[in-house]
Amino acid sequence: MHLDPKGFEVAQFSGLPRAVWWVAGATLVNRMGAMVFPFLVLYFHRGLHLNLGVATGIAACWGAGSFVAGPLGGWAADKVDPVRLMVISMGGAGFLMLAFPWVQGPWLLTVATFALAMLADLSRPSTMTALARLGGAEHGRNAFALNYLAINLGMSIGPLLGGILAEHNYRWLFWVDGSTSVLAAALLWMSGAACEPQPKDADNTDWNIGSAAFRLYFWMSITFWVFMTFFTAGPVFAVEQLHLREHDCGYIWLINTVLIVLTTLWLNRVTEGIRLASLLATSAMCMVACYLTLWLWPSLAGLIGATLFLTVGEMLLFSNANAYVAKVVPSQKMGRAMGVNAVCASLSMTLSAPTVGFFFTRLTPSDLWLAMGVAGLVAAWGFWRLPTPPIQSVGLAPQAPT
Repeated sequence: MHLDPKGFEVAQFSGLPRAVWWVAGATLVNRMGAMVFPFLVLYFHRGLHLNLGVATGIAACWGAGSFVAGPLGGWAADKVDPVRLMVISMGGAGFLMLAFPWVQGPWLLTVATFALAMLADLSRPSTMTALARLGGAEHGRNAFALNYLAINLGMSIGPLLGGILAEHNYRWLFWVDGSTSVLAAALLWMSGAACEPQPKDADNTDWNIGSAAFRLYFWMSITFWVFMTFFTAGPVFAVEQLHLREHDCGYIWLINTVLIVLTTLWLNRVTEGIRLASLLATSAMCMVACYLTLWLWPSLAGLIGATLFLTVGEMLLFSNANAYVAKVVPSQKMGRAMGVNAVCASLSMTLSAPTVGFFFTRLTPSDLWLAMGVAGLVAAWGFWRLPTPPIQSVGLAPQAPT
């Protein structure tokens, strides 16, 4: 990848197949409306007037639905056209999101939240599997880089717009998010993009992706938990403790996505050649610094500083986890590896909301910052001890849980 002082060049994307651009374009449109999850707890708590414990408990079902979607989507991506799965996932989640504001009552909200997450996250392993196969050995990593930029460009708009809409009416979050999901599905379907599934005689029942990959995913699970807890706790802390408005949360998250868009290619370049385990350990330490900042300065300035540390940790984590998994997992098992990745992310999302609810209702936010910092230290130690992967041609590895 080439980067000059005046900005990053995207010449490395010039040889990508047309279908890759359609997949990334659909991802961009879908993520431009991604605004429900960051405000889900606030919607249940402030919009529907449920107590914080109940609100975080229902929100945890998002992680449970995502947990089911991970292995299901990974298995299906190795069986049928993953692009078709993307269309089904985005379209189904979009229509359910449009209807979500009319769902009332804790039990119905629990079921609807589970179903929405399951439909939405079916596209995670299928998207990355499609990019891996469409890009091939020559363009696989560039296809992933393009999609990662599309995700963060879209996320620069979604949460910011979501904060503005939440101040007027929380229902608009679901209507706009649902509309963009349906639009993304329609665009991808009309594009005619397709990706051939694995041969019918391929063995799709073997989920042994290797001990090195499983070790990585164990420590990734802890890091995902630390990462997702910040995105769950941040809006609640900003609104409930710092007395900010919902749209202020959108501006803070904008720091995260804009920094990623502007610097991720540069960061990947300057860290090239450094031991992957060392970079992963550094990413976890950045998240420790994130929580330490909030623990020392529980203020707006501290929240902004924490977001900066978290963003650097995020860029180091996912890009280098991608490289590590691609080196240790056979290409024919990449869909299943992405399913395992999605399971780890889903478990973390399941735990993040109850974690925030427990600390905010029974203890204090400062106790949460301290506990997450300790968890980050444990993850950094685990990453540091990962074995060095063999040198081989790479396929494609999982994406971040956004």
